[in-house]
Amino acid sequence: MRKLLLIAAAGALFASALAAQTLTLRDAAAEALNRNPQMAAAASETDAARARLNQARATWLPMVDASANSSRSNNPVFVFASLLEQGRFAPQYFDPNFLNNPPIFRNDRLTLTVKYAFFDQMRRYDMTKQAGYGITRARTAADEARQRLLSDVITRYYGLTVAEQRQAVAAEAVRAAEAAAKATRDKAAQGLVVDSDRLAAEVQLAQFRQQEIEAAGDADVARAALAMTLQRPITERIAIDPALPEKTFPQMDLNAATAEAIRNRGEVASAQAGRAAAELQLRTARGSLLPRLDGFASWGASGSTFSNRNSDHTMGLVASIDIFDGGKYARIAEARAGVEGAKAMETMMRDKVVMETVSAWHRVNAAQQQLDVARTAAEQAAAAARIVQDRYENGLTTITEELRAQTALVGARLALLAARHQYITGYAELLRSTGGLHDIDPFL
Repeated sequence: MRKLLLIAAAGALFASALAAQTLTLRDAAAEALNRNPQMAAAASETDAARARLNQARATWLPMVDASANSSRSNNPVFVFASLLEQGRFAPQYFDPNFLNNPPIFRNDRLTLTVKYAFFDQMRRYDMTKQAGYGITRARTAADEARQRLLSDVITRYYGLTVAEQRQAVAAEAVRAAEAAAKATRDKAAQGLVVDSDRLAAEVQLAQFRQQEIEAAGDADVARAALAMTLQRPITERIAIDPALPEKTFPQMDLNAATAEAIRNRGEVASAQAGRAAAELQLRTARGSLLPRLDGFASWGASGSTFSNRNSDHTMGLVASIDIFDGGKYARIAEARAGVEGAKAMETMMRDKVVMETVSAWHRVNAAQQQLDVARTAAEQAAAAARIVQDRYENGLTTITEELRAQTALVGARLALLAARHQYITGYAELLRSTGGLHDIDPFL
């Protein structure tokens, strides 16, 4: 019994240790890539595109059909033809009585047919090329999905870090405000300060408590967002590294960034593949005006039973051309319009990618400047709060000024956290917009 209790206790401790294990950004990225449905959907589309390419390649192979047929009939035409197929026709079968009223006859036939299109108006070639472009589009879409997912992981992971730090700052401010309010109440009871000072301290405490409640709610929302990205239960308590890294990312030239985006972004590559596929569709439509050449060969064997049969074979070529098809030229016009639309879509996608990159570049540069300002402001607010507190304790200033200094300090610290988060996530978005967010190493 004691042994069972020890085993149960050890299992509980092990489960508790697993639950309390800290989730790193690297672990979060790996988990999201393995479990998020975006990646599963992208992989499925790539597999489907690869299957479509295999289907297109299969059209270059000949078609082979085999059949076995066993028939019984006294139809005069059937009997006459079956005798010829079986190689059993004889002079007595010219008897009109036999020709008009033949007995029931059995014919078993085996057939093997091979068909091949020597020229199919360029359809197979165009179909194979289009399927290849389909793989390109699927792969680029998968890369886009992967980079977007990494950007989401970085944003939500550090979003939770900032939310927890904001909650910690708010809680610290509440504790300081509670101590200040208690001290003010004691002084007011002793007649050392006026009652308005006590009320002002109580108001500040209420404000800080509201900020703490809001920060706790924001932390819960951020935790649920990260859990959803990782495909975990949204109520799961996720323990992460509480430190927000101090990062200084390398500067990126705007022109170089836009050029890299056009060269690397999957959306641009997908639009280019779409335009090429539309051009192939136009060529396929025009190819329908050309003749078609098909070949076939067949081997057959007929007999009264499958084991007793007479064989025959046939080979031939079929050349065909549509003399009139009223819809051909309309289909060509439709395909031509599709090419123009695909070209316009390619231009629109290039403009979209360039605009995304320009916006991300300006945001990350603005975030860097805001971070510098917020860092300086936080240092100045801390120094000012210390000075004002000393002055207040020595009776050289009012409580209003001290409360204002403490409020400014809390606001500056929260603004610094927001600026650091915006700078990190802004750079992640800049890398994604240029197609360069391949891993999370720069953000560790």
